[in-house]
Amino acid sequence: MSKLGSYKWVSYCLYWMYTRSLAIEINYVKVPNAVKNDSNRAVVLDCNYSIRPDDTELVVQWYLNEDLVYQWIPPNKPQSLGLLKDGVDLAYRATDDPNTVYRAMKIMNPTTNIAGEYKCLVSTLGDHDSRMKNMIVFEPETQLTIKKSMDDKYVNFTCLANDLYPSPKLLLYKGAKNDFHSRMRLSITEWDIKRNPDNRKYTMFIVGTNKISELDPGTLIHCELKIPGTGYVKLKSFLYYPQ
Repeated sequence: MSKLGSYKWVSYCLYWMYTRSLAIEINYVKVPNAVKNDSNRAVVLDCNYSIRPDDTELVVQWYLNEDLVYQWIPPNKPQSLGLLKDGVDLAYRATDDPNTVYRAMKIMNPTTNIAGEYKCLVSTLGDHDSRMKNMIVFEPETQLTIKKSMDDKYVNFTCLANDLYPSPKLLLYKGAKNDFHSRMRLSITEWDIKRNPDNRKYTMFIVGTNKISELDPGTLIHCELKIPGTGYVKLKSFLYYPQ
């Protein structure tokens, strides 16, 4: 490469670095991983960004599953739309800076119908940036039960979880309650999961089987319920005796 070519290449790189250093940048998006359904506790979704001092026509938008639900165009007040039309505290101020004061969205009482992918989009006349993050709104079970049934050789344990959201995971095992290494999974012979079309909640059951001859009286049987992605875990225990 000639000296002139090298000079042009270096100049281009410096110009690119300079323009990028002045561009809009979303530093981070803060969205809760999981929140409990209808808990009457507000959550704040924050979009921390930096803009150039001379940027004009600032627009801050939040999308839920690609649908616009919040918009702020200074110097106007923010507005909520769609599924969040009446669910956002529009007086909430994230900062005292006039360029970022209404960047965040305070949802007053999250429910399962507003779970999904949230995207913050910040734009000006000459640039834009966006970030996305998922939020799960979960509903704990109304009931978690274990029941046993027996035949001549086997005992069956049925674990049932009612009316929860989103789709759960169930595990049946035997062993000490707080000793992970001693527990042994039961062989699952049957399972099913159904979703109520009216309230979108799930009901699930699994059946675990063990030979009666290999199960001592007084053995603890545990059903563990998890809602993936939320950290929610529930344990139901059953003390086994043949009769």
